[in-house]
Amino acid sequence: MCPLGRSSCRLRREDGAIESIREPVALPEEVRPPAHGRDFALLWGGQFVSQMGDRLAMVAFPWLIYRSTGSAFSTGVTLALYTMPYVVFGMFAGVVIDRFNKRALMIAADLVRAALVLSVPFLAARWLPSVYVLSFATASVSVFFDPCKLAILPEIVPATRLLRANSLLASGDSLTEVLGYGTAGFVVYYVSSRLAFTADSITFVASALALGLMRYRPTTHRTPRFSARSVGREALEGVSYLLRNRGLTAITALLMGSAIGLGASYPLTFLFAVRIIGHGTRSFGLMESAIALGYLVGALVMAWRGDRVPKGLAITLGVGVLGASIAVLGAVTSLDAALLAFLIAGAANAVAVISINTYFQENVLEELRGRVWGVRFALTNSAYALSVLGAAALAAGIDVPTLFVACGAVVALPALVGVYIAAVRHA
Repeated sequence: MCPLGRSSCRLRREDGAIESIREPVALPEEVRPPAHGRDFALLWGGQFVSQMGDRLAMVAFPWLIYRSTGSAFSTGVTLALYTMPYVVFGMFAGVVIDRFNKRALMIAADLVRAALVLSVPFLAARWLPSVYVLSFATASVSVFFDPCKLAILPEIVPATRLLRANSLLASGDSLTEVLGYGTAGFVVYYVSSRLAFTADSITFVASALALGLMRYRPTTHRTPRFSARSVGREALEGVSYLLRNRGLTAITALLMGSAIGLGASYPLTFLFAVRIIGHGTRSFGLMESAIALGYLVGALVMAWRGDRVPKGLAITLGVGVLGASIAVLGAVTSLDAALLAFLIAGAANAVAVISINTYFQENVLEELRGRVWGVRFALTNSAYALSVLGAAALAAGIDVPTLFVACGAVVALPALVGVYIAAVRHA
């Protein structure tokens, strides 16, 4: 589980005051491509293929370390390295995304990641710590890709179809998890991790080809000369914009609180599978698939009826149910019961994440979108990464079920607080 992480030219705060009167450059809606148009189809298809490969690698990375060391903390370090780059590079990535062609950045990121994951099995056989280095490097490149994917969406999809487009992207993501994690668990366990990394490399190339076929025309902005001073100033503009908008600030704070519990639950899920349920990566793959299946169901429901539910209600309800589902795992001892809890957690996560992403896209100016997303990802992933390491360390002295109950409570608490905050409640 990952952390949680313009329809109008005039953005308004929850108190009704005009937040900005600067109008972003946009094509008239009647000439912009629909959510099911060519560009969106290529984006969706490329991501579907790429993320199928990612599921293989995300099982293979921790398994390589756990099989070699048997250490819960070492495994937790590997998992934390997926999110640490957002802490280090998140704000800088936002500046780069807002300055340059988003599609070109995504293609470059795909090709670099293809080379990195292809080298994992060769280097790991000679020097095990290289797995940590390559895991961090791959995730570092993803820091530029993931916010870019969300930032480019409003440029290829009409504002009235953003919620549906986000839901379709989320549906594709979760479908790859349903199919990919289950497959990955068996491939890594019965065949080899080498095949997993090779397949992931090929899918990155396929994603780059799909992006290259898009007829995307980037919006151009006048930007100051690129320098250390300008980068710092532009990054602070993203921070300032987020802080000035009460809704964005409150929801980011809610995300950070929930990310602490979610991050801690990630290594616990792996340990829960290999220590308590048994059957190693096969059980872990099935659990991740259950989360994804629930996410798929939640995303489809949001695509169907999501625009009828206030975003604030969807966010708080989704996060609250997510926390309760994680806490229930503390009393679970069978695989079937665990899969049901993860299924519910995935559906609740989809409701919250899709609502949050759409809210950000609707309330952030196009020329600031990358920076605001970079700040949000940096903050939430900081909390997430530290909690991954903390849970992995605590698992050495505290039993996993007890930690699951604590994680669930930590996830749900921000949702309960959010109910009493107007900026969240009326989002």
